[in-house]
Amino acid sequence: MALPAGRAHLGEARPRPALAGLSRRDGGGSGALVQLADHIKQSIERGEVPRPSELPETRWEWHARFPELGQFLGGWFSQDMPDEFTDHEAAVRDYAVSTDRTLVARVVGEIRELLALGLDEADHAVAVAELGMELEPPGDHSPGSWLSAVADELSGFRPKHV
Repeated sequence: MALPAGRAHLGEARPRPALAGLSRRDGGGSGALVQLADHIKQSIERGEVPRPSELPETRWEWHARFPELGQFLGGWFSQDMPDEFTDHEAAVRDYAVSTDRTLVARVVGEIRELLALGLDEADHAVAVAELGMELEPPGDHSPGSWLSAVADELSGFRPKHV
């Protein structure tokens, strides 16, 4: 089967594109680009992939790593949540019934990934705050135990079909 120009089969190696006008001799920033391209090429050839950072450090890194969880926490657990829902459980139910199933599944996966980092409760509190949660978890939960309960609840949720 012929592929459109520029498309490769999965796993097919492609030659490094020529970097027109870039040389190591020019002394400018382009030397850094050539060096970066060489590092990428070596990584591909050797099959080396850097590990993701163990723990995001900035708000941007938290949202880049856990985008759907950021949408969930920031959208349903802002300081306005008590005006819209009777409690945390009502907000979780609203999210479950009003959000596409694939996004709910992604949130569950991102919660499980976050919990798999093995953070202590102080770091869980930092994580949910960086991801947009402006409220404390319900009184009977720490941030980590609440996230675990939310993942369990969303995993078992089955919307009613009308």
